[in-house]
Amino acid sequence: MNLPEIISKRKNGTEKFQNENQNLNFKLSEFWSWNQSNLIENRTRGILAEFIVKKALEIDSENRIEWDNFDLITKKSKKLEIKSAAYIQSWEQKKYSEIKFGIAPTVGTKDNPNYDGIKRRWTDFYVFCLLKNKDQKTLNPLDLSQWTFFVLETKILNEQKPEQKTIGINSLLELKPIECKFYELKKIIDK
Repeated sequence: MNLPEIISKRKNGTEKFQNENQNLNFKLSEFWSWNQSNLIENRTRGILAEFIVKKALEIDSENRIEWDNFDLITKKSKKLEIKSAAYIQSWEQKKYSEIKFGIAPTVGTKDNPNYDGIKRRWTDFYVFCLLKNKDQKTLNPLDLSQWTFFVLETKILNEQKPEQKTIGINSLLELKPIECKFYELKKIIDK
């Protein structure tokens, strides 16, 4: 059996759940609100970081792809991997979280024309997104001034940290990434 890829149609949230061809009294937006409201939680914050970078770079992708060789591709065909970290988590903490980002090379997906089963980093750039606010009372991932972005060419990671799976903030800073704010990302990536 061969099941082709399902191309998902973009939803707007007003779609109603159904049962036996009858619309029910709850909508997709209610699921989104229930599932995605905790923007501090690691998984959701990571997806939010991808969305923030997508908006900063004016990328027109219709839907997010969960498992791909890279997270985003710009209009100039630059492939990006987006990583997120924060000092404050949604769970009770005794101290701030240590800032680490995943940078492990992967084998990629078999539909990639360059797939050969060898682990590598498939992007042109990594964008490390740090939610830097350390005050629980004012923490707001929707306030883009609370984020700092570090842009690093993947070739630098490949040269300096070829097999490394994670990188801490101090080790990252030693690689001299370009540190910037939300409104500066497009200029840095597009240059």
